[in-house]
Amino acid sequence: MALAEHQQGRTVEAFRWFERNRGACGASGLYAEEFDIAQRRLRGNLLQAFVHAVLRETAAGLGE
Repeated sequence: MALAEHQQGRTVEAFRWFERNRGACGASGLYAEEFDIAQRRLRGNLLQAFVHAVLRETAAGLGE
C-alpha cells in the first residue's frame, strides 16, 4: 500500500502505511512468517525475504 500511495503522489498516506508496516517488525527489526491477530504478536521463525525486499524498496522510494 505504501508503494501504491507513493506512486500516486500521496506522500503522507505512503509514510503512514510504511510506518504502520514497519511497526509490525519484531525487536530485531525482522518479520516472522505469521502474525497472530488475536494475540497481536509475531509467530513462526522463518524470515520473509520478499517482505524485507519490498520494505527496503519502499524506504528507498520514500527517501527520494
